[in-house]
Amino acid sequence: MKATSLLITPVLVLSVCLSMTFGSAARATEVDKAVAQATLVKVRQAAPDFTCTTTDGRTITFSALKGKAVVLYFFSTSVGACITELKYLEKEVFQKLQNRDDFQLIAIGRGHSREELVKVGGENKLTFPLVADPKQELYQRYFSKYVPRTVVVRKDGSIAYLASGYREFDGTLELQVVLQGVLADKAN
Repeated sequence: MKATSLLITPVLVLSVCLSMTFGSAARATEVDKAVAQATLVKVRQAAPDFTCTTTDGRTITFSALKGKAVVLYFFSTSVGACITELKYLEKEVFQKLQNRDDFQLIAIGRGHSREELVKVGGENKLTFPLVADPKQELYQRYFSKYVPRTVVVRKDGSIAYLASGYREFDGTLELQVVLQGVLADKAN
């Protein structure tokens, strides 16, 4: 009897672990599908054009940025990870690349007013352009749901990279690698 129960226990533990793993994988697949359905643009497609005004009053027309690698970061302060990622973008991306003539980073506050973003930028010492999108008009050119969203656009205006959600280590490393490649690409 003891030998049987010794055998059954590891089998039960293994079954529970496997069902948890497959359950997590199934949930991840469902989330991936939902994110894909809410993504209105694709890699290699031309990035949708727009004109916006930054919190400091500058007007930016996206098509005028041709010749630059552009990072668009769509966020909402109601998602805590977005603030963490904004700080990362400031320190690890913008501060390192801001003096390049062929680089631009624009953070777009989905559903936020200019005043809210001025406060967020000040509190978090953000020096890159912040753009209020109170009616989500810019956001809806690219996505229908979910933040944060990151878009990297090649110098020729085509989308090089799309990411959804905050992934502290692999996501930030991946973004750096993609940006390095886009900035080094002389064909764009």
